[in-house]
Amino acid sequence: MEKQEFLELFEAATKAAKSAARGDGKSSSPAVSRCVDAMVRLREAPESLACALVIDPKYPQIGKNHVLLMDHKNPLIQSESKILYSLWIRYLYATGRKQSPRSDKGKQSQRRDRVPNQPVVNKKNKNKKKLVEEIMVSTTGDSNRDKVREILQKSLSKVANEVVVEMKEGVVSCDSWSVAASVESAMYEKLGSFEGTQKAKYRSILFNMGDSSNPDLRRKVLIGEISGERLVTMKKEAMASNKIQMEVQKIKDKARDKEVNRVKSMMMFQSDSMIMT
Repeated sequence: MEKQEFLELFEAATKAAKSAARGDGKSSSPAVSRCVDAMVRLREAPESLACALVIDPKYPQIGKNHVLLMDHKNPLIQSESKILYSLWIRYLYATGRKQSPRSDKGKQSQRRDRVPNQPVVNKKNKNKKKLVEEIMVSTTGDSNRDKVREILQKSLSKVANEVVVEMKEGVVSCDSWSVAASVESAMYEKLGSFEGTQKAKYRSILFNMGDSSNPDLRRKVLIGEISGERLVTMKKEAMASNKIQMEVQKIKDKARDKEVNRVKSMMMFQSDSMIMT
Protein backbone atom coordinates (compact mmCIF):
# COMPACT_ATOMS: atom_id res chain seq x y z
CA MET A 1 0.00 0.00 0.00
CA GLU A 2 1.25 3.46 -0.92
CA LYS A 3 0.78 6.78 0.85
CA GLN A 4 -1.93 8.05 -1.51
CA GLU A 5 -4.00 4.88 -1.15
CA PHE A 6 -3.73 5.10 2.65
CA LEU A 7 -4.98 8.70 2.67
CA GLU A 8 -7.80 7.92 0.23
CA LEU A 9 -8.96 4.97 2.33
CA PHE A 10 -8.97 7.03 5.49
CA GLU A 11 -10.90 9.82 3.78
CA ALA A 12 -13.39 7.26 2.44
CA ALA A 13 -13.87 5.82 5.94
CA THR A 14 -14.43 9.30 7.37
CA LYS A 15 -16.95 10.33 4.71
CA ALA A 16 -18.85 7.04 5.04
CA ALA A 17 -18.97 7.42 8.84
CA LYS A 18 -20.38 10.95 8.52
CA SER A 19 -22.94 9.69 6.02
CA ALA A 20 -23.94 6.89 8.41
CA ALA A 21 -24.29 9.40 11.25
CA ARG A 22 -26.68 11.49 9.17
CA GLY A 23 -28.77 8.42 8.30
CA ASP A 24 -30.40 5.85 10.54
CA GLY A 25 -26.98 4.50 11.62
CA LYS A 26 -28.05 0.85 11.22
CA SER A 27 -25.25 -1.67 10.84
CA SER A 28 -26.82 -2.95 7.61
CA SER A 29 -26.63 0.44 5.87
CA PRO A 30 -24.27 0.81 2.87
CA ALA A 31 -22.45 3.73 4.51
CA VAL A 32 -21.54 1.61 7.55
CA SER A 33 -20.30 -1.19 5.28
CA ARG A 34 -18.15 1.23 3.25
CA CYS A 35 -16.64 2.69 6.42
CA VAL A 36 -15.83 -0.68 7.98
CA ASP A 37 -14.41 -2.05 4.71
CA ALA A 38 -12.10 0.95 4.38
CA MET A 39 -10.82 0.53 7.94
CA VAL A 40 -10.26 -3.19 7.43
CA ARG A 41 -8.11 -2.37 4.40
CA LEU A 42 -6.21 0.26 6.40
CA ARG A 43 -5.10 -2.51 8.75
CA GLU A 44 -3.13 -3.93 5.83
CA ALA A 45 -0.96 -0.80 5.59
CA PRO A 46 2.75 -1.44 6.25
CA GLU A 47 3.88 -0.57 9.76
CA SER A 48 6.36 2.04 8.56
CA LEU A 49 3.75 3.80 6.42
CA ALA A 50 1.12 3.86 9.19
CA CYS A 51 3.63 5.23 11.71
CA ALA A 52 4.83 7.93 9.36
CA LEU A 53 1.38 9.23 8.42
CA VAL A 54 -0.30 8.98 11.82
CA ILE A 55 2.23 11.31 13.45
CA ASP A 56 2.83 13.55 10.43
CA PRO A 57 1.67 17.09 11.38
CA LYS A 58 0.76 17.62 7.70
CA TYR A 59 -2.22 15.31 8.21
CA PRO A 60 -3.90 16.37 11.49
CA GLN A 61 -7.22 15.12 10.13
CA ILE A 62 -6.11 11.53 10.75
CA GLY A 63 -6.00 11.99 14.52
CA LYS A 64 -9.01 14.31 14.68
CA ASN A 65 -11.28 12.15 12.53
CA HIS A 66 -10.17 8.91 14.17
CA VAL A 67 -11.51 10.22 17.48
CA LEU A 68 -14.83 10.86 15.73
CA LEU A 69 -14.81 7.29 14.42
CA MET A 70 -14.17 5.87 17.91
CA ASP A 71 -17.04 7.99 19.27
CA HIS A 72 -19.42 7.01 16.44
CA LYS A 73 -22.91 5.92 17.44
CA ASN A 74 -22.71 2.80 15.28
CA PRO A 75 -21.12 -0.09 17.24
CA LEU A 76 -19.49 -1.67 14.17
CA ILE A 77 -17.72 1.56 13.19
CA GLN A 78 -16.77 2.21 16.79
CA SER A 79 -15.39 -1.31 17.27
CA GLU A 80 -13.41 -1.39 14.02
CA SER A 81 -11.91 2.06 14.65
CA LYS A 82 -10.74 0.99 18.11
CA ILE A 83 -9.08 -2.10 16.64
CA LEU A 84 -7.32 0.07 14.05
CA TYR A 85 -6.31 2.59 16.71
CA SER A 86 -4.85 -0.13 18.95
CA LEU A 87 -2.91 -1.53 15.99
CA TRP A 88 -1.38 1.84 15.18
CA ILE A 89 -0.53 2.50 18.82
CA ARG A 90 1.23 -0.87 19.03
CA TYR A 91 3.21 -0.01 15.91
CA LEU A 92 4.28 3.33 17.35
CA TYR A 93 5.16 1.98 20.79
CA ALA A 94 7.07 -0.91 19.24
CA THR A 95 9.00 1.55 17.07
CA GLY A 96 9.84 3.57 20.16
CA ARG A 97 11.14 0.50 22.01
CA LYS A 98 13.29 -0.87 19.18
CA GLN A 99 16.97 -0.15 19.57
CA SER A 100 19.50 -1.80 17.31
CA PRO A 101 22.15 -3.81 19.23
CA ARG A 102 24.67 -2.63 16.69
CA SER A 103 25.94 0.91 16.36
CA ASP A 104 28.46 2.85 14.41
CA LYS A 105 31.68 4.25 15.72
CA GLY A 106 30.11 7.53 16.81
CA LYS A 107 27.47 5.77 18.89
CA GLN A 108 30.09 3.57 20.50
CA SER A 109 32.02 6.68 21.44
CA GLN A 110 28.87 8.19 22.94
CA ARG A 111 28.35 5.06 25.04
CA ARG A 112 31.90 5.24 26.37
CA ASP A 113 31.44 8.89 27.30
CA ARG A 114 28.10 8.27 28.94
CA VAL A 115 27.92 8.15 32.71
CA PRO A 116 27.46 4.53 33.91
CA ASN A 117 23.84 3.51 34.68
CA GLN A 118 22.50 6.67 33.05
CA PRO A 119 19.65 5.68 30.71
CA VAL A 120 19.76 6.68 27.07
CA VAL A 121 16.75 8.78 26.14
CA ASN A 122 15.69 8.59 22.53
CA LYS A 123 14.17 12.05 22.18
CA LYS A 124 12.84 11.38 18.71
CA ASN A 125 10.86 8.32 19.79
CA LYS A 126 9.75 10.02 23.00
CA ASN A 127 8.40 12.97 21.03
CA LYS A 128 6.78 10.56 18.57
CA LYS A 129 4.83 8.86 21.37
CA LYS A 130 3.79 12.19 22.86
CA LEU A 131 2.68 13.53 19.51
CA VAL A 132 0.56 10.53 18.60
CA GLU A 133 -1.01 10.55 22.06
CA GLU A 134 -1.98 14.19 21.68
CA ILE A 135 -3.17 13.88 18.09
CA MET A 136 -5.10 10.61 18.32
CA VAL A 137 -6.61 10.77 21.79
CA SER A 138 -6.49 14.15 23.46
CA THR A 139 -7.82 16.29 20.66
CA THR A 140 -11.61 16.30 20.75
CA GLY A 141 -11.94 20.02 20.07
CA ASP A 142 -13.27 20.52 23.61
CA SER A 143 -10.70 21.60 26.20
CA ASN A 144 -12.76 20.21 29.10
CA ARG A 145 -13.10 16.80 27.45
CA ASP A 146 -9.39 16.73 26.63
CA LYS A 147 -8.55 17.53 30.24
CA VAL A 148 -10.78 14.74 31.54
CA ARG A 149 -9.04 12.27 29.20
CA GLU A 150 -5.63 13.40 30.40
CA ILE A 151 -6.62 12.97 34.06
CA LEU A 152 -8.06 9.51 33.40
CA GLN A 153 -4.97 8.43 31.46
CA LYS A 154 -2.70 9.63 34.24
CA SER A 155 -4.66 7.54 36.74
CA LEU A 156 -4.71 4.47 34.49
CA SER A 157 -0.98 4.69 33.84
CA LYS A 158 -0.35 4.01 37.55
CA VAL A 159 -1.74 0.49 37.32
CA ALA A 160 1.37 -1.14 35.85
CA ASN A 161 3.34 -0.20 38.96
CA GLU A 162 0.60 -1.25 41.39
CA VAL A 163 -0.16 -4.83 40.38
CA VAL A 164 1.68 -8.00 41.35
CA VAL A 165 4.19 -9.48 38.91
CA GLU A 166 1.78 -12.20 37.72
CA MET A 167 -0.70 -9.54 36.53
CA LYS A 168 1.81 -7.13 35.05
CA GLU A 169 1.96 -8.62 31.54
CA GLY A 170 -1.80 -8.43 31.07
CA VAL A 171 -1.93 -4.87 32.37
CA VAL A 172 0.96 -3.60 30.24
CA SER A 173 -0.75 -4.88 27.09
CA CYS A 174 -3.68 -2.53 27.77
CA ASP A 175 -3.43 0.95 26.25
CA SER A 176 -4.23 3.56 28.89
CA TRP A 177 -4.87 6.30 26.31
CA SER A 178 -7.42 4.21 24.42
CA VAL A 179 -9.21 3.23 27.63
CA ALA A 180 -9.19 6.84 28.86
CA ALA A 181 -10.76 8.01 25.59
CA SER A 182 -13.40 5.27 25.77
CA VAL A 183 -14.29 6.04 29.40
CA GLU A 184 -14.48 9.79 28.77
CA SER A 185 -16.71 9.20 25.75
CA ALA A 186 -19.09 7.18 27.92
CA MET A 187 -19.05 9.93 30.56
CA TYR A 188 -19.76 12.61 27.97
CA GLU A 189 -22.58 10.58 26.43
CA LYS A 190 -24.29 9.85 29.76
CA LEU A 191 -23.46 12.98 31.76
CA GLY A 192 -23.07 15.67 29.15
CA SER A 193 -20.52 18.46 29.46
CA PHE A 194 -18.12 18.64 32.40
CA GLU A 195 -19.42 22.14 33.16
CA GLY A 196 -23.03 20.97 33.08
CA THR A 197 -25.38 19.73 35.80
CA GLN A 198 -23.36 16.53 36.35
CA LYS A 199 -20.09 18.23 37.32
CA ALA A 200 -20.20 16.63 40.79
CA LYS A 201 -20.44 13.16 39.22
CA TYR A 202 -17.46 13.93 37.00
CA ARG A 203 -15.44 15.00 40.03
CA SER A 204 -16.47 11.89 41.96
CA ILE A 205 -15.33 9.56 39.15
CA LEU A 206 -12.03 11.39 38.60
CA PHE A 207 -11.29 11.47 42.33
CA ASN A 208 -11.93 7.77 42.83
CA MET A 209 -9.96 6.84 39.71
CA GLY A 210 -6.94 8.76 40.99
CA ASP A 211 -7.25 7.88 44.68
CA SER A 212 -3.94 6.36 45.81
CA SER A 213 -5.80 4.01 48.15
CA ASN A 214 -8.08 2.75 45.36
CA PRO A 215 -5.87 0.79 42.90
CA ASP A 216 -8.49 -1.92 42.33
CA LEU A 217 -10.93 0.46 40.63
CA ARG A 218 -8.50 1.78 38.02
CA ARG A 219 -7.12 -1.72 37.43
CA LYS A 220 -10.60 -3.08 36.74
CA VAL A 221 -11.32 -0.16 34.40
CA LEU A 222 -8.02 -0.58 32.53
CA ILE A 223 -8.46 -4.31 31.88
CA GLY A 224 -12.12 -3.88 30.94
CA GLU A 225 -13.66 -5.56 33.96
CA ILE A 226 -15.52 -2.30 34.56
CA SER A 227 -16.60 -0.56 31.35
CA GLY A 228 -16.96 3.17 30.94
CA GLU A 229 -20.73 2.78 30.71
CA ARG A 230 -20.84 0.89 34.01
CA LEU A 231 -18.45 3.28 35.73
CA VAL A 232 -20.74 6.20 34.93
CA THR A 233 -23.71 4.51 36.63
CA MET A 234 -21.83 3.35 39.74
CA LYS A 235 -22.63 5.06 43.04
CA LYS A 236 -19.77 6.76 44.83
CA GLU A 237 -19.88 4.12 47.56
CA ALA A 238 -19.33 1.38 44.96
CA MET A 239 -16.41 3.26 43.39
CA ALA A 240 -14.72 3.88 46.74
CA SER A 241 -11.69 1.91 47.90
CA ASN A 242 -12.14 -1.36 49.77
CA LYS A 243 -11.07 0.36 52.98
CA ILE A 244 -13.73 3.06 52.69
CA GLN A 245 -16.36 0.50 51.68
CA MET A 246 -15.57 -1.53 54.81
CA GLU A 247 -15.82 1.58 56.98
CA VAL A 248 -19.15 2.52 55.40
CA GLN A 249 -20.41 -1.03 55.95
CA LYS A 250 -19.37 -0.88 59.62
CA ILE A 251 -21.31 2.35 60.07
CA LYS A 252 -24.37 0.80 58.40
CA ASP A 253 -24.09 -2.34 60.56
CA LYS A 254 -23.77 -0.23 63.69
CA ALA A 255 -26.81 1.84 62.73
CA ARG A 256 -28.81 -1.31 61.96
CA ASP A 257 -27.88 -2.90 65.29
CA LYS A 258 -28.86 0.28 67.10
CA GLU A 259 -32.23 0.30 65.36
CA VAL A 260 -32.79 -3.40 66.16
CA ASN A 261 -32.03 -2.79 69.84
CA ARG A 262 -34.37 0.19 69.88
CA VAL A 263 -37.21 -1.87 68.42
CA LYS A 264 -36.54 -4.68 70.90
CA SER A 265 -36.64 -2.23 73.80
CA MET A 266 -39.98 -0.82 72.60
CA MET A 267 -41.45 -4.30 72.27
CA MET A 268 -40.27 -5.27 75.74
CA PHE A 269 -41.72 -2.06 77.19
CA GLN A 270 -45.07 -2.69 75.51
CA SER A 271 -45.06 -6.29 76.73
CA ASP A 272 -44.38 -5.22 80.32
CA SER A 273 -47.15 -2.63 80.10
CA MET A 274 -49.65 -5.23 78.95
CA ILE A 275 -48.70 -7.58 81.82
CA MET A 276 -49.13 -4.81 84.41
CA THR A 277 -52.59 -3.99 83.11
